Amino acid sequence: MYSGITKIYYRKPVVQVFTKPVQIERTTPKFTETGCMCKQKSSGRPLTAKYDVERVRVSFLRSPKKSTGTAAKELSMSKTTVCRVLCKRLV
Repeated sequence: MYSGITKIYYRKPVVQVFTKPVQIERTTPKFTETGCMCKQKSSGRPLTAKYDVERVRVSFLRSPKKSTGTAAKELSMSKTTVCRVLCKRLV
């Protein structure tokens, strides 16, 4: 009976009320610099150190058929870090 009709959901606008002077002092410079109250981008996951990337590279130059688990144990790193270095940093 209601075929073809879809419900549309709208988000209510979020209104921030600044009640404390500290909140006003913190947000005023941000608004004057950027013109926006949006949250800035965070730094994210830290990169693997160049020293560790070099250790992984040398390890796989010596024996390229080595498994990532074996290399992780030899280098005392996590298996995920070794895989991430191989896939993203040494391509």
